[in-house]
Amino acid sequence: MDRYSLKLYYASMIVYIFGSITLILYTLIIKPIALMYHEPINQMVSPVFGNYARYLFSLELFTMIIMVVSLILFLLSIYHNHIRNGKISKPTIITPVLLFAFAFVLLGVSGF
Repeated sequence: MDRYSLKLYYASMIVYIFGSITLILYTLIIKPIALMYHEPINQMVSPVFGNYARYLFSLELFTMIIMVVSLILFLLSIYHNHIRNGKISKPTIITPVLLFAFAFVLLGVSGF
């Protein structure tokens, strides 16, 4: 990999790390707890977040945007490496693909 492709690759993984924080927070902690309550989420009001449904939607949207930006950076790094005829190993390609598959499946299961 040349320098620019490597920077894009690392940038995509750093963005993925920030996105995974909100991904775990939304899909594994906040959304399941919200579904355990007996009242509709749209009527719930939190003293910290205000309207709980709006908070959930903004967290979900932020997670989706961050994951898509990370995916775009990853694809740009692979494309730039391909244009420059650079060498890249299979584990370097397959690891982020598995991470993105996990993230989007988790978002899909949680109800986006």
